[in-house]
Amino acid sequence: MKYLPIIYVRGYAGSDRNVEETVEDPFYGFNHGSAHIRVGVQGNPEQFFFESPLLRLITDHGYRPVFDHHNQQLSNNPKSIWIYRFYDETTESFGSQTAIRLTIEQIAERLRDLINTVKSKTGANKVYLIAHSMGGLVCRSLMQKIYPENNEKAIDHVDKLFTYGTPHGGIHFQLGGGVLEKIRDTLKLNNSDDFGPRRMYEYLTPKPQQKILLPENFDAQSLDNAFPTDRVFCIIGTNAHDYDVAFGAAQKTVGPQSDGLVQIEKAYVKGSHRAYIYRTHGGRYGMVNSEEAYQNLQRFLFGDIKVKLSLNQVALSDRKDTFYQMEVRSALRGLPVAIHEQSIDHYCPITLELTRGTPIPLFTAFMVPSYSVSGDSTCRYAIKLALHSFVKKERDWLFGSHIDQLPLWSDYLIVDVTVLDGVYEAKYTWNYESEEPHIPITPNPSADGFIANIALPERGKKILGNEATVHLEIFSWN
Repeated sequence: MKYLPIIYVRGYAGSDRNVEETVEDPFYGFNHGSAHIRVGVQGNPEQFFFESPLLRLITDHGYRPVFDHHNQQLSNNPKSIWIYRFYDETTESFGSQTAIRLTIEQIAERLRDLINTVKSKTGANKVYLIAHSMGGLVCRSLMQKIYPENNEKAIDHVDKLFTYGTPHGGIHFQLGGGVLEKIRDTLKLNNSDDFGPRRMYEYLTPKPQQKILLPENFDAQSLDNAFPTDRVFCIIGTNAHDYDVAFGAAQKTVGPQSDGLVQIEKAYVKGSHRAYIYRTHGGRYGMVNSEEAYQNLQRFLFGDIKVKLSLNQVALSDRKDTFYQMEVRSALRGLPVAIHEQSIDHYCPITLELTRGTPIPLFTAFMVPSYSVSGDSTCRYAIKLALHSFVKKERDWLFGSHIDQLPLWSDYLIVDVTVLDGVYEAKYTWNYESEEPHIPITPNPSADGFIANIALPERGKKILGNEATVHLEIFSWN
């Protein structure tokens, strides 16, 4: 495992009271746990304890927290967690004479200073950045604007970026037809315009490259080659229902296709790794204080293997007024929760075109062989695939139209990956045929790494085409 110092960057505090509540917490919320989880078809709550990402990093990996970056006790210790307390500077409780908040750019500049301090005190050459919500935009401003303006490269200082519910594409509302966004960006109350396109362009673009008018081709979800997208992982929440901030007004305004505050399609950097989990932006069902997000976090940061799955050579039948959606659920043996779930009920299935010339990404898992439940460095994961077709039928104009759901095929692909002396071995089964992986996977001998294609079962071939396969890539990570 590769250990580096962790810096946690929290999200937006909406009101002055929220700021005061934030600075009263030594860990800015990274220590919050949870006792609830949604389970079952009806989403009933059950008791499930998650101690907090902070405590789990301490108990699972031996990290130690830093309250004050002047603390000398952790010198030359890379396994340390540093809380970036950027709200302290403008709070009255610490004697500030002004309530004016720092801009994203100012927060990012101070984050650069903190990273230099952490590197100096720990002896590490890089750091891991973990960020919630707006904190991810602060990290991106550092990478895309602050470092380039100082003739530096982010990859020379930051090894990986992990974000929870960051509005990488801004915050948009389902209601209002764009009027609410214009009001927010005009009033700029408590820097709330930071989530609009104009301000995002300003703090994500180096000053010499900025234009007076917002370019039509500005893509807020692009890192613009400032940092490798392979080193970024985005947690995307899909539970809007349980986000009760402002008595539920936020989730009603943003809409159900969100975590209650950030819309699903705006919560990731393009090209990054991502996991969809049935969690809200915050609160008792929040994503930061969740087992699902933590399992992705520790594996992305410290994992030894990267396993990438995609669907190749899909050839669905072309039927009039038909479109397709794929549900994907990924689980690892020994874990009590799924680490990734894209479902129709949660408004985040994979939408399939009739034919695809390029692979359809399913999920990328990061694994730790030493966590093997079987004790033999074998990592087992099960990925559920379920293909649905939808047919839109026009009715009389008075009744509008309706959509019929037609289930076509579903199965579980179970894969075992074993690493012995640096050599990968893998075997699989489709659950409809067997419960234990027993079919050896033979990799392409001319390819770098372990690359192979897994044949679909006959039922799957009938729907997705005889040439369709699950493409498997296994590489060393870290």
